[in-house]
Amino acid sequence: MQQAGGLTADLKDQKHPGIADLIQQGENVEVAELDKSGNVQRRWLHRQDNQLDPKNQPKGIFHSSIREWKRVLSDAFLPVGFPHSVSSDYLAYQTYDSLQAFFSTITALLANRALLQGLGVGDAGSSATFAMLITIFKDATSRIATIVFAHRFGLRIEPDAKKFRFLADIFNDSAFFLELYSPYFGDYGKILALSVGQALRALCGVAAGASKAALSVHFAKHDNLAELNAKEASQETAVGLIGLLVGTLVVKVVEDHRSVVYLMVTLVFVHLWMNYLGVRSVCMTTLNRQRATILFREYMRTGKVLSPEGVAASESIILWRPVVDNENGELVCKIEFAESYQNAVEGSTTSSVRVVDGEMHTSFISESHGGRMGNIKILLWFGCEPRHAVLGWFKAMEAAWSMDKENYKTKDTSAKRHADDKELWGALGQLGWDLDTQAFETAAPIRLRVQSTSRKDQ
Repeated sequence: MQQAGGLTADLKDQKHPGIADLIQQGENVEVAELDKSGNVQRRWLHRQDNQLDPKNQPKGIFHSSIREWKRVLSDAFLPVGFPHSVSSDYLAYQTYDSLQAFFSTITALLANRALLQGLGVGDAGSSATFAMLITIFKDATSRIATIVFAHRFGLRIEPDAKKFRFLADIFNDSAFFLELYSPYFGDYGKILALSVGQALRALCGVAAGASKAALSVHFAKHDNLAELNAKEASQETAVGLIGLLVGTLVVKVVEDHRSVVYLMVTLVFVHLWMNYLGVRSVCMTTLNRQRATILFREYMRTGKVLSPEGVAASESIILWRPVVDNENGELVCKIEFAESYQNAVEGSTTSSVRVVDGEMHTSFISESHGGRMGNIKILLWFGCEPRHAVLGWFKAMEAAWSMDKENYKTKDTSAKRHADDKELWGALGQLGWDLDTQAFETAAPIRLRVQSTSRKDQ
């Protein structure tokens, strides 16, 4: 039997007889089931007498049972066709994500016990009315926080999915501590602590949900986004059940407040560390501001084009700003996509703005002045494609590369290395970068249409 790749090629190049034709010719037929990547999943022998026998199956009931159980577990918790149906970083991320969910479940049980105490459970002096008021304030704060956060940061989450996935758990763990200490506050303190905690949990929900959606798009390779999300829900459910069993025992055994605090600090630290390792393991292939900056800086310094794995190793999860350096390693300029044409043209109040047109984009360069850092603001033209955003960012970095921090102006001499767009673009495609999308704009995208007023009047 030919290998999967050869079989696929043969089917394209020449006409094969069908199963019915071969059986009618009195031949036994060997059939292979392939996934979308061309990998063999099962083999069967279809005999002349219409009997069907599995091939390459382990002999013995015991071995067969183990094989079937493995398949059942795999089908229940992993996408069909795993590992070929997902990106190579899927398993590492899901492993760390499951571990962080386990520790988070135990932490949540400890915090929920404190939350119930804060609501007055077990306190003879507490009233149902007071508990209801706290619940109302909590829900109101949560809803307002959801609306405000989604409005303010909704467009920023997808370009920086790894950052917001990690921030989501920081929000959640902060809420745990507020709930933990809520029983020790006065009435107004309880209301404030629990309301803020619920708001933080709402921020966690928005950030985690949106960032997970962006990561799922990255992981899915066989148009299996819905199934991938469903299997992730199964994984979280199974891990949550285990966490509940362990957490129930922990809550029963650990009741002293000081011990609870120490345990929660430990659990939160481990939880955040697992989450950090999880997002660090993700290797995104779309270019955003940080990844493009890392990639182009290395290209200008050494001429080397980094792969997605090479860029991922240098990514910062939380602390990163779109500030770039020149060829001397001095931070000289901040690059961003302008929110409006007015925002781009006005530039810095202490220096003039130089306008530089590129292919389907325009850069507005405000150079360093009086110790202030320069700015380059980019606007894309109507009808542009993702590559124009990527190349626009690269051109802005190239302009910053030749800036002189000491003299507060662009040098008259050219940069030591010029970017060859065609060569760079070809190398990016060969290294596996997704060049059909871009993730640079973190505000409502705007596009320019340019026309001469004199031509318009004619």
